[in-house]
Amino acid sequence: MNVSWKYRPPMLSPRFAHDVATVGDDVFVLGGSDGKVVFGSVETRKVTGGGAWHYVSPMPTPRGNHAVGVVGGLVYAAAGITPDERTTDVVEVYDPAADEWRPSPSLPVPIGAASAAGLGGKLYVAGGFVGDSDPEEHATDAVLAFDPAARRWAPVAPMLTPRARHRLIAAGKHLYALGGLPSRQQNALDSVERYCPETDRWESVAPMRKRRGAPGAVRVGDRIVVVGGGPAPVEDPTARDRTTEVLDVRTGEWVLLGTLLPHGRASLVCAATPAHRVLAIGGNANLYGSLVTVPDVLSLKLP
Repeated sequence: MNVSWKYRPPMLSPRFAHDVATVGDDVFVLGGSDGKVVFGSVETRKVTGGGAWHYVSPMPTPRGNHAVGVVGGLVYAAAGITPDERTTDVVEVYDPAADEWRPSPSLPVPIGAASAAGLGGKLYVAGGFVGDSDPEEHATDAVLAFDPAARRWAPVAPMLTPRARHRLIAAGKHLYALGGLPSRQQNALDSVERYCPETDRWESVAPMRKRRGAPGAVRVGDRIVVVGGGPAPVEDPTARDRTTEVLDVRTGEWVLLGTLLPHGRASLVCAATPAHRVLAIGGNANLYGSLVTVPDVLSLKLP
């Protein structure tokens, strides 16, 4: 079986520090930056079909390094870093059926580089850099849950490890926090932890095979797929990983795939198709020693 990455139609704009949501047959890529401008724009494509992109209604608040999750068919964009380089507590919600945005209750604190996921009818926002005194100095372990029915944020049990530029993925009845950075002065994490809302507890699970900051990640059936990332921003700021690894949530075991990205990439996002294909979307790629923000979309059929 040929399991190499294949190029698909690129996004309309090159982006890093963006985020992604899938609702039904639609993939939405929200915000981010091309290195010069912080976007509010949102573009979408079908999960299936030819993969052509088009713009939909932009976020009212342009931002990058924000956290996006889906609850009840609605897309929530929470926190992030605005064009004036300040963290924000603003939360906005997008209705794909109406192509409309509306405000949602703000977070208790401004956060950048957190990660979000929807599970059990709630939106969870985990980790990130808090505030503006030095927003990338030390990550937080805090986790907040939003109940759309009550329209209220509430703290839940903190993660075992503070982390930012990580990924939060819902799989089954759990949330998985994968990789990230503990602080701006430290290299990326390989650690993974799992949260159970029923017990309000986090527990450590098997670490990834590689350290990954700002990787792409997505659930595909009973597997979590993690792609790329920046392993060592302190030692080598241009280092970008080319590998992909897969966690079987039933066995708790990681497998490092032999397939490599054409170029190392971080600050990318991932989506999944019904045919067990993974899409790797945008990010910063290491092209022969230089970092370039790309619009590229790659597709991998999982073995």
